[in-house]
Amino acid sequence: MQKRTRWIAIVCALLIAGLPMSLLFLAMDSNDDFAAVDKGESYRSSIYKRYQGAIYAAVPSNGYYRMDAADPASFEAFETRTYDGRQAGRDSRHVYCGNQILPGMAPASARFLGNSYFTDGAMTYFCAFYSRPNEALGGLREVWQKLLFQAGRGEKPQTYLYPFRALPASAQPYRPLLDRELATDGARAFYEGTEMPQANPEALRRVAAIQGGESRPGDQFFADGRHVYFRETLLPLSDDPRLYSFQLEGLDRQRYLSDPRDGMVYVGAQAFDAAHAPYRLLSDEGRHVNQALFAGRDGIYFYNSQTRQVERAGDDPFASGSFTALSPYVFSDGKQVLFLKGNESWYKTRSRGGLISRSTLVYRMALAPGGQWQKLGDVYHRFGSVWRHGDALYYFDELGSSQLVFSPMYRILDPAAADFLLRSQQTLQIRADDIRKLIRDGKMAAVDGEAVLEAKTRYRKSWGIF
Repeated sequence: MQKRTRWIAIVCALLIAGLPMSLLFLAMDSNDDFAAVDKGESYRSSIYKRYQGAIYAAVPSNGYYRMDAADPASFEAFETRTYDGRQAGRDSRHVYCGNQILPGMAPASARFLGNSYFTDGAMTYFCAFYSRPNEALGGLREVWQKLLFQAGRGEKPQTYLYPFRALPASAQPYRPLLDRELATDGARAFYEGTEMPQANPEALRRVAAIQGGESRPGDQFFADGRHVYFRETLLPLSDDPRLYSFQLEGLDRQRYLSDPRDGMVYVGAQAFDAAHAPYRLLSDEGRHVNQALFAGRDGIYFYNSQTRQVERAGDDPFASGSFTALSPYVFSDGKQVLFLKGNESWYKTRSRGGLISRSTLVYRMALAPGGQWQKLGDVYHRFGSVWRHGDALYYFDELGSSQLVFSPMYRILDPAAADFLLRSQQTLQIRADDIRKLIRDGKMAAVDGEAVLEAKTRYRKSWGIF
């Protein structure tokens, strides 16, 4: 009898423990008929569809939303030749940003200005071109709303939306500025509907962005001859034509600004610590690294995207010699070789897995022979380069881990492999899979090294694994 009671208690406990997870899976399961709505009538190249007598708005990352307030008989998209106006529409009663109503806007006189701005002559709105997470919707509230939606007892939760912002009333009409999310009334400048303090709209320019040695107008840093801005935020430095912005491939959310006057660096609107300036970026390529590393006055520094702080990774291993970059990730001072390499740590259970951390490490090449490095040539498509050091041949990779090439430095064990790589500049015939095959077939082997520095960003606590 006691054994039976114990088993009943265990089963009940398991059912109770599994109920929250079952509810979560139910909430994650969607009953949206995406394919059916996709077959509906399109409104030009906008996000809107008419399906079974109703208007639907496509909100990326969250599917379609039925717009019950919209009038199908009078609904229309705005006339625009550019994509940054496709996220708004109107009918005889309202103007919409995505599936949301823009309060107080008169649809009859509403028109698209450009740069994602809309006006009716009295009110002007910024309506974002991209959908974004709804920060006002908490996690528990979202799950509860999903449960109600699945049960047919509530509306679909607004997990993602097209955010909008009303601009202040102005005696002068608003007009788009430059070709980004900027607008002006002649006296003030606005970024995504938020005023840029003290900005001179007539002198505003996009700060140059340097990528791969090429300069082009940047996206999110601006200057007006006196002030410098990240988006709408005023930065604590004066304008200078030598300012430039940059970002590393794969680290798209981290926009950096460099000031050559004092060696200061800014990540977005956040300044690095001036006490450790000047800063020098170790590599401007991101395919083999997970963090941008900067050599400061007394160490190596990086921006931790999780703590949102600039952190010290350790002492500068490059300070011991005069290093020359052989590739974006491999450096030599004639006596030793240092190379950068990214690393990821994952946990995996029977049901799921997750990312624990990402790191960028500086390795010192094991038993690096003395002498000069000789470049034999580049691999076609900028896949990498081939080098000789003494009797040894090496391949320095620039494809990166996203192409399943996980080391920036390989020893070439078969001379025929070096010939194939170098000949690609004449044959123009090489694929990323050819590089992977050379590694799989043992014709190239990743170079070993001693880790001398690690910059790590943690995404989960150890207890989160359980």
